[in-house]
Amino acid sequence: MFSVGEEQQLRIRISDLLRYVVSQRLAPKVGGGRQLLTEIIGNNLRTKEAIAIGEGEHRSFYEIIEASSQLGWMTFDQSILSAYENGFMTEETARLYATRKGRITRGIDMIQKTRGADSDLDSGLRLDVPANAFK
Repeated sequence: MFSVGEEQQLRIRISDLLRYVVSQRLAPKVGGGRQLLTEIIGNNLRTKEAIAIGEGEHRSFYEIIEASSQLGWMTFDQSILSAYENGFMTEETARLYATRKGRITRGIDMIQKTRGADSDLDSGLRLDVPANAFK
């Protein structure tokens, strides 16, 4: 569509003009209705570089957004975990709408751990240790 020179020029212009990008998705909510999920990214040196040069190994928009969460930026996955933690979304829905399934799985596990869900689990495994083994 564009020549290499035109593409590079357009990338630089976009990186200079961009202020914020807000993306939205609607997901099923517990009890019916829809839950708004958002992804927010703003303009800083890392986003300018990622737009101008392109994403790379240590230069993906996902990592840039995660690293800038203190500025109010958030990934869809962070929005999903927040909805799950507040009881607006089921675990199944959270996994279904996840961008990176592994991160959502770890996040759900951490939320359940802080809620004390682990303590209810009983694997049935027992360790037979003689009473005097630790003396």
